[in-house]
Amino acid sequence: MAVHDGHRDRMRKRIEQNGIESLQDHEVLEYLLYAVVPRKDTNELAHTILNEFGSLSRVFDQPIERLQKVKGVSYNMALFLNSLSAVSRRYYSKKIDEVYINNLEACLNLMRPIMETLPREEIHMLLGDSAGKLIKRVVLNKGVVNESFCNVREIADIALRNEASTVILVHNHPSNNVTPSVNDQNLTEQLYLTLTMLGIYFYDHIIIAKSGYFSFKQTGLLDSLSNGRFELLRGRIRDVKY
Repeated sequence: MAVHDGHRDRMRKRIEQNGIESLQDHEVLEYLLYAVVPRKDTNELAHTILNEFGSLSRVFDQPIERLQKVKGVSYNMALFLNSLSAVSRRYYSKKIDEVYINNLEACLNLMRPIMETLPREEIHMLLGDSAGKLIKRVVLNKGVVNESFCNVREIADIALRNEASTVILVHNHPSNNVTPSVNDQNLTEQLYLTLTMLGIYFYDHIIIAKSGYFSFKQTGLLDSLSNGRFELLRGRIRDVKY
């Protein structure tokens, strides 16, 4: 048995006994590289890649071409690392059986892994039944880096066709500033009024970024619509950290 084989066996044993959470970031990357680097020490390369980009999440967010510029990173390795964040998002996007969306924590648990690392702004829609159980998640639009567009009529039509009782809108801000824009405010108001007239409960509009999130419901802005047009007053907006 080669020296590196013994090291890999010990690493796998640590993960089996204590979980991957027990590893440092460079060890996690070292372990992941086993899949594309057979019978070779990956410790030094893992350190090199992490030093280049600063964190695991930034490594996984890099385009293939940028990863290949790091000494020792092959095309296959770059392709593998680049695919990890997309695989994670697909995992969470499929994990919707028996998910209830009638509280903020449940929505964040479902949507944060999907939304917070997206490079461009996207608008997603969660449809729930009368008990709050998730019926369907719909990707409404994928925009440019800091801008996306959404049609209130389209949202209402999707909700009606799927016989949804509850609707939640979720979108991301790649800029990491979760403060709602004027367009975010206008969309929220129009959607609330439209769905209410149709007898559909518009539960929340949530903005997600790596730095935190903003919930129209949690801040009280959504509830204030029942008393008329709302405004984002100074002091009402806050960045809620994860």
